[in-house]
Amino acid sequence: MVNGGSTDVLLIFEEIPAGDNMGQTEKLNAIATATRTPETCSAPEKEIVVAEKVVEVIVEGKEDLKLDENDHKTRIVKCLKILFIMLGVAAVILAIALIIVTILTCIATKAYDADQSGRIVAMVLLAVTAALTICVVIYMQVATLRCQSTRMTMACGGLVILIIIQILIGGVSVNVQPSDEAKLLKALTDSFKLAKEDVPRPYKLWAMTQFDLDCCGLFGPDDYRTQKQPYYFPPDVPISCCPNYDPNRSDFVQEKERMHCKTKKIYYKDGCKDEVLLVFSETATLVLTVNVALIIAKILLVILAFALAKQMKTIDFLVCHK
Repeated sequence: MVNGGSTDVLLIFEEIPAGDNMGQTEKLNAIATATRTPETCSAPEKEIVVAEKVVEVIVEGKEDLKLDENDHKTRIVKCLKILFIMLGVAAVILAIALIIVTILTCIATKAYDADQSGRIVAMVLLAVTAALTICVVIYMQVATLRCQSTRMTMACGGLVILIIIQILIGGVSVNVQPSDEAKLLKALTDSFKLAKEDVPRPYKLWAMTQFDLDCCGLFGPDDYRTQKQPYYFPPDVPISCCPNYDPNRSDFVQEKERMHCKTKKIYYKDGCKDEVLLVFSETATLVLTVNVALIIAKILLVILAFALAKQMKTIDFLVCHK
């Protein structure tokens, strides 16, 4: 409102947003000053001019504030996208590691104890869930880059199902129980008896075991001693019990090295039972550790995906792609 008169001007306008106070105050002062200078307009005309200028300033202020809010939301979305992509890459790496570890554990378990079919099935299921996790995470990454919040939310549901399955399998089937160790010990005893009888498959398995774990026999080198052999004679250990064993050469070619190893008693003194049980337990622990790490990564992905989808819904589609 402007009161009549050549110099007195009274303005009443809406509260200006705090985002650009200094700039808008200067504009209003300029408008008020302009109305006090030359008296080229009558009082009613001045009222109209000033009112129009005030409206323009307020509209510009609201538009600037809206742009500032969009810029702020865009920065938040960009930060969440970067964090989501990095976490997704970490989840994919953990899933690949879980696949590798479970496959190796399956092979080792089947080689020593084929009766533990439940554990083998559990490892296979974990490998399958890890592979599905990779697919879902990649799908979510693509949906994130395309700002498709609905697809991200749907993928989160699939990720939650995979998390539940992995928790159940990891808690029930992966942990090593005393009964599992007892079964493995029985399987080791049976396979060692067959290896002493030169049955090809158990013989190769024990040759590889003794070479890899630096051990000899089930409980020690004396397992290769015959009942009638005097104790002061060294046991008839195979070449795989010796440090100079070469798995790429046949035992016949290495017979001289075996006799030297046997005579000098430089063969391994520890049995393989404890070593195999330790490896069996450590691989199960490794599988469980990687599985837990992958579950935690997926839980964080789900939380971050929901936060990112919520932010995407509050900004324009074109702004999201900036």
